[in-house]
Amino acid sequence: MKFIRWRLGKAIASALATLAISGLWTAWPAAAGGRSGATSLVNQVLGAVEGRNTHEVPAAGRLEVAFSPNAGAEALVVKTIDSAQQSVRVMAYSFTSAPVVQALLRAQKRGAKVQAVVDYKSNIADDKSGKARAALSTLSNAGADVRTIDVYAIAHDKVIVVDGKTVELGSFNYSAAAQSRNSENVLVNWDNPALAKAYDAHFERNWSQGRSFSPRY
Repeated sequence: MKFIRWRLGKAIASALATLAISGLWTAWPAAAGGRSGATSLVNQVLGAVEGRNTHEVPAAGRLEVAFSPNAGAEALVVKTIDSAQQSVRVMAYSFTSAPVVQALLRAQKRGAKVQAVVDYKSNIADDKSGKARAALSTLSNAGADVRTIDVYAIAHDKVIVVDGKTVELGSFNYSAAAQSRNSENVLVNWDNPALAKAYDAHFERNWSQGRSFSPRY
């Protein structure tokens, strides 16, 4: 394995050198501890190849899919939230869907802990209509924990984790456009705690980097 890693590392380093010579790649600044950007990138690629940056999760539970426009995607998202008894964790890029907000409010009333971390740029900085702020304010005023995140170019996740065991994911933004105008998909893996654990860890990373949302009214 060490020999394979060494050979693969040399191949990646050689490819980076070729790109640098051709002007297609510029070495990153030296990383902490004095390592060069190229060395750091090589190690990241090797880590991915060796599987250290992935999560292998056993197949479990039941899968359910739906699509849009107007082909059940939003209804499946709402169905997922309506199943919550203990917790709902939302990661969103665009967050303006009234049916999704209403489903989260119902979950909150049932006693489930509702948390949402959303992209700052899409929902605050570029929210010219005010719909995203209104949706987030409604949730926050109802007692949900809401944060925005701006440490990435965009926080493009569209994920809901329910009760630590069910995961909804796909391309579907939580917006009216995703429901009625866009070609989107939703997949729900019901009752797969191992998958939910992996997504919970991703949620917690973003949550820890987010900032509390202040309602506008």
